[in-house]
Amino acid sequence: MKTYNKLILFLLAIGLFTSCKKFVDGYQKDPNGVDFTIVEHEFTATILENQFFQKGSGMRMAMMWLNQATGAARQYQVLDNWNNASGSDFNDAWDAAYLTITHADIVVKKSDDSGNLLLRGLGKLYKAWAGGQIASLWGDAPFSQINDYDHYPDPVYDTQADVFNQVQTLLDEAIADLSSGQGKIEPDRDIYFGGTASKWIKIAHGLKAKFYLHTKQYNEALTEAALGPSNVNDDLYAQYDSSEDTPFSKWNPTKQFLEQRSGDFDASEAYSNLVLFSSRNNTKTTDNRKAYNYSSNNLNSSSSGGKDGKFFGNMPMVTYGEMLLIQTEAELRISTDATGIANALTHYNTYRALLTSGEYSGGHGAGSFDPYVAADFNAGGMENLDNIDPVKAFFREIFEERYLFFIGDYEAYTDFARSFNDPMVPQYFRLHYDIHPNSPGYNQPLYSGQPLRFIYPQVEVDANANFPGMVDINVPLPIYQ
Repeated sequence: MKTYNKLILFLLAIGLFTSCKKFVDGYQKDPNGVDFTIVEHEFTATILENQFFQKGSGMRMAMMWLNQATGAARQYQVLDNWNNASGSDFNDAWDAAYLTITHADIVVKKSDDSGNLLLRGLGKLYKAWAGGQIASLWGDAPFSQINDYDHYPDPVYDTQADVFNQVQTLLDEAIADLSSGQGKIEPDRDIYFGGTASKWIKIAHGLKAKFYLHTKQYNEALTEAALGPSNVNDDLYAQYDSSEDTPFSKWNPTKQFLEQRSGDFDASEAYSNLVLFSSRNNTKTTDNRKAYNYSSNNLNSSSSGGKDGKFFGNMPMVTYGEMLLIQTEAELRISTDATGIANALTHYNTYRALLTSGEYSGGHGAGSFDPYVAADFNAGGMENLDNIDPVKAFFREIFEERYLFFIGDYEAYTDFARSFNDPMVPQYFRLHYDIHPNSPGYNQPLYSGQPLRFIYPQVEVDANANFPGMVDINVPLPIYQ
């Protein structure tokens, strides 16, 4: 009897187990895991996370340290001096960068499984974009072993040069996938180009040009920039809607910050604000872009009458204007003589004509930018009143223009990191000098050292056993030492 009862209980248990298994089939897995992820949703998450990385808190710190903005109160007043920055100040930027890569990796895996090569190409593009930006800001970083926790729970740090090499390979693969014609990019998920693969191919080439410029591979940068965005209709802008009837979460992140932390972050000590206000003009240049970037001593985060401030709505990320500036510099790097100047002027004057037409000014009107000629950079010319070498005078003009064009972009910070000890690039801006003529410290540095890299974040120190140790913000990035 006892044996029978045990058998009955055993058979009941089997039945219950079987029926329970049927009941939970398909539900015992994490609905947030890769197997349950809809790839189109992951693509949306990828592009939005990248926007947050590119235009969020890290960008604002870079602006402060390049004297494009001012930390005026509370925490930002302390952070205005880069020597006060600590690892925890970079947690948000680091997290956003690696979340972009995590989402992009899921897009690659899921689209690979379904044979959607077009979408796989976009996943690779975004992984490369975030990886290249990480290398440009932090130097050595985890990349080759990330998102494989089973094998690499503590990913090693690849060298900065190795990360850039992997980024270029990924971008080549992205271009091949985007050129395949296999699969589909859902137009309603592609908030930039509505699913047009040819536009994304140009963005991939533009990113290759950007990162080749960072690694001083100027011939390659010149080639890729010519294949990047070739008119303003190819430009990629971060998409925001900061109007009053729009949910706060969709606002431009800097406008959000200015609304929440009024008075913390302004342009009262911004050198670029001063340059655009008073000293940018010559007989060939009337620069009216101050109104796009600044409103008095504040960043322009408002909109009125069809005129948007740069920090109100959409913000440029990869553009035709940037490609022309890359080509200008690359030509001059390749041939540092009269030939280089002539070739560079071709691209630079095309860029200046673009500004004259009103592009990159948010509807405010950029002003007039007449063509330069080589004599303008000769000793005594309008762009060389201090009689330096003509090529150096042209480099100074290029970097000053990039400094102004990339207000609100990491590219200005990278420019400083790669040019701070470059003998061909004379000083083109004041790095946190007291800029008010009536103040006691006028024309004197406010802070010691130079902000040449981002500091590794505290979240990485705490989580990765392979973390190699802190590096001071004043230490040059490896490829610029």
